[in-house]
Amino acid sequence: VDSLIQRLVEFIIILPSLPLLLVLSSILRDLRISFLPPEWSQAVVIIAILGGLGWTSSCRLARAQVLSLRNQEFTEAARALGMGDLQIIMRHMMPNAIPPIIVNATLGLGGVILVESALSFLGFGIQQPVATWGNMLQDVQKDMFTAPWKALYPGMLIFVTVLAVNYLGDGLRDALDPRLKL
Repeated sequence: VDSLIQRLVEFIIILPSLPLLLVLSSILRDLRISFLPPEWSQAVVIIAILGGLGWTSSCRLARAQVLSLRNQEFTEAARALGMGDLQIIMRHMMPNAIPPIIVNATLGLGGVILVESALSFLGFGIQQPVATWGNMLQDVQKDMFTAPWKALYPGMLIFVTVLAVNYLGDGLRDALDPRLKL
């Protein structure tokens, strides 16, 4: 199973992300999900595309953490004391493996916000009348020479949100890391 998942991860990683995002979002942009309003359908499709292409780094990090922790002395000591696999996973591996994965996921969330904004700005993301920061920047583009300050608000909101998400990830890492709790 590990080898199969790693081959899938490697296949997705070798695909050129930006052209694939542009092609998939332009093809699937008009896809409608029956139980959602049309404007939400676009958002769900874009999120699914970004998630389908962006999960590989978290998968590789989780695998590396587990392989590293599996051979640590405290894991071998727990096994020698008679702990079962599930107990070792829950008491030793999960508390040590989750903080880096959370930090990676929050960094990925910041990247998703930037990519969605870029796709919407280019016209390949969520379409009008849904208000996204990319759509707001696209609307301001026609007034860029007469009123350049209009681009400042959505641009600063993107910047501040991505920065806040990254700081949140750092804070969660510090709060959850068992090596920092002495």
